[in-house]
Amino acid sequence: KDAHADSHNGGNTGFRDGGTYSYAKYIDVSEADKNCTLMLKFEGIYMNAMIYVNGQLAAKNIQGYTDTYVALNDFLHYGARNEIRVQVRNNGMTNSRWYSGTGIYRDVYMLLAGLCYIVPGGLQLHCENADDELASIYIHTELKNRAVIPADAVVQTEISDAEGNIIVSEQTPVTLFAGEQRTFNQRVMIEQPKLWDVDNPYLYTCKTIILVNGEVSDISTESFGIRTMTLDARHGLRINGKSVNLRGACIHHDSGVLGAATYEDAQYRQIQKLKESGFNAVRMSHHPMAPAMLRACDEIGMYVMDESFDMWNRCKSDLDYGMNFSEWWQRDITAMVRKDYNHPSVIMYSIGNEIPEIGSDQGAKIASDICSHIRTIDTTRYTLASINGIFS
Repeated sequence: KDAHADSHNGGNTGFRDGGTYSYAKYIDVSEADKNCTLMLKFEGIYMNAMIYVNGQLAAKNIQGYTDTYVALNDFLHYGARNEIRVQVRNNGMTNSRWYSGTGIYRDVYMLLAGLCYIVPGGLQLHCENADDELASIYIHTELKNRAVIPADAVVQTEISDAEGNIIVSEQTPVTLFAGEQRTFNQRVMIEQPKLWDVDNPYLYTCKTIILVNGEVSDISTESFGIRTMTLDARHGLRINGKSVNLRGACIHHDSGVLGAATYEDAQYRQIQKLKESGFNAVRMSHHPMAPAMLRACDEIGMYVMDESFDMWNRCKSDLDYGMNFSEWWQRDITAMVRKDYNHPSVIMYSIGNEIPEIGSDQGAKIASDICSHIRTIDTTRYTLASINGIFS
């Protein structure tokens, strides 16, 4: 229904209130697909989403701003037509202090690989050190073998410059036992690297191919930038050894009159306009940033503080994420950090915005737990909390 003055969410609602929505899509799956790994990737469904495959619950996502990967194989009928159904329960929209939109508002992908594959988000690149002469890059590749026998595989990695020239090639033989999931590491050197910062947003491409018995089983391609970052009380923030003062703006995920759906062109336009106006940093308010906007920040040159939550265990709206925080925060933090890992624009994570209980004993423990969990996934970036003095 159209929003009006009596909307339960008041001025936080845009043109439409939320509701209950159901999306259905049918896909044909062949018998040969038994030897493949099939997944769906949803970049954002707002909110309380349940994903069913042939009437069986395959995945769910409560928050609405984090990736959801749906492993399909256990639910599929091979050699037949299959139903994918997404149900969204966003009645009344009394769960957000801004216009959240509703339903499937970001992109959806079908992922296809062999039985030995790269775990989604499992190709991660870490710049160990870099200067004008040489950069040392660690490449972490998380693999899984769904086969009932060991897989003798080769991890083949190619790094290309912005012009498409392959400048590094590395091959590593690996063995994964039946059902095993493990991370394999490669370390490569790039001579005379072009370092990424907001004034020179130079991007490289890493293409990783998984070969099993000489056949391609999976391919993953990631863009990344080479940069170093330090932070201390004397020099402040330094990118590639140079002190940086952040001139930041807070932005929400909606695109004004275009609504809450994510449009690639709109994201790039927003970042370009902010940069032309003199900003060099953005803070996502108050939830994880869309991959499309991260790509814009990487390519145009903009530092990012990505934010996790607007609330923890104390709700700010009647039906917001605070009702589910304690059960879901680890999963959603993991999803945000894995999404951000290869984006050079992301320099720090906010663990929460103006959290009412952050000054309490339990709040201090939650803050410590979230920061510690982030460091188990990403040791390269800094964490902070966005503080309201009244609460703290």
